[in-house]
Amino acid sequence: MANQSNKKPQNQNELGNESEQASFLLTVEKHQGQGDPRSVSRSAWQDFRKKVCLLVPYMWPRGSVWLQILVMLCVGLLALERVINVFVPIYSRNIVNQLSALENWRTLSVTVCVYVLLKFLQGGGVGTSGFVSNLRSFLWSHVQQYTSRVVQVRLFAHLHGLSLRWHLGRRTGDVLRSIDRGTSSVNNLLSYIVFSILPTIADIVIAIFYFVTYFSAWFGLIVFICMFLYLTLTIIITEWRTKYRREMNTQDNNSKSKAVDSLLNFETVKYYNSEEFEVRRFEDAILKYQACEWKTNASLALLNQTQNLIIGLGLLAGSLLCAYYVTINKFQVGDYVLFGTYIIQLYTPLNWFGTYYRMIQSAFIDMESMFDLLTEEKEVKDAVNAGDLSFTGGRVDFQSVCFSYTAAKEILSNVSFTVMPGQTVALVIYP
Repeated sequence: MANQSNKKPQNQNELGNESEQASFLLTVEKHQGQGDPRSVSRSAWQDFRKKVCLLVPYMWPRGSVWLQILVMLCVGLLALERVINVFVPIYSRNIVNQLSALENWRTLSVTVCVYVLLKFLQGGGVGTSGFVSNLRSFLWSHVQQYTSRVVQVRLFAHLHGLSLRWHLGRRTGDVLRSIDRGTSSVNNLLSYIVFSILPTIADIVIAIFYFVTYFSAWFGLIVFICMFLYLTLTIIITEWRTKYRREMNTQDNNSKSKAVDSLLNFETVKYYNSEEFEVRRFEDAILKYQACEWKTNASLALLNQTQNLIIGLGLLAGSLLCAYYVTINKFQVGDYVLFGTYIIQLYTPLNWFGTYYRMIQSAFIDMESMFDLLTEEKEVKDAVNAGDLSFTGGRVDFQSVCFSYTAAKEILSNVSFTVMPGQTVALVIYP
């Protein structure tokens, strides 16, 4: 005989139960903000000051002198990288000019050795794999672990301080993914801002000043216009595609939550014969996520092509002007090499600037759910002037105790009784 739980719905009541279940799940999703269009359209930089205020305690490791020393060392290494980035193109120019002038071997060998040493410290021309960068990353790992630990412990303690009613009304899968994304986003955000965005901006300012001082104002103007257009269009396009990224995160949370909640409520799904219904809901959630993912990738391709066009035009204008000055003997051949080396060295991290900006924006988006959890008000908390509980006698007195889960229905109303030592008292409440 077939098990009754495996049968298809045979009457209108069973179909109605499935519809009621679907309606209930959709209501929960809407209540939790999954379908709020305002959450998709608002900027990731909205409430920026509030978000930064929440991040400030994690930027400086208070109470640990050792970690504070590591932070200062990392900042010093960061400044050293900026100096190295200036001298690498200069020594590249010196090598070319000395070779053209047939300088003696001793002078040329010293210049080459200094150049190789600078490249060793810099690493690949972009400062991402050199000795200084690797040392900075190694020292910063301790600070990063501190930040990750503090964020996770604070969030975990805050969740335990919330009421049972809040936990029963939340989806476990959604909460876990919000915690995971938010924790990693805090570390990523601090690393991107301190070690990527600020150094890139500093390199741009130094490059403009150098070209205006040692070349001509035209070169500084070319670099400035190129950088201004690049950064402006990057911000505009990235802000425009924010809604696609946020919607993709929403659908990702939605699909994972459906899977987790469906498996956790396996018995209920079997009771309502809703296996096929749950599979369809999960497949629909995946399709919605993939549609949002395609929009995100397409807008990213548009942004990358725009950035490449700006960089190419700027490099073309500067190279033609520098080559012209070489032909009229205003510049040496080494100056053209210096310009090309410096610009390519500057444009390479600038390519990453757009990526880092998008990552920072994505980190803000990923942290929004975590910020919502951290700002969730505790329903049960001590009064402002509440004193410590003191045990002065061996009995328990309840005097005019009132209790309710919601304001609409009161469970206890002015209940008073005393429990003496050795007594066992049970409080039974009838509906």
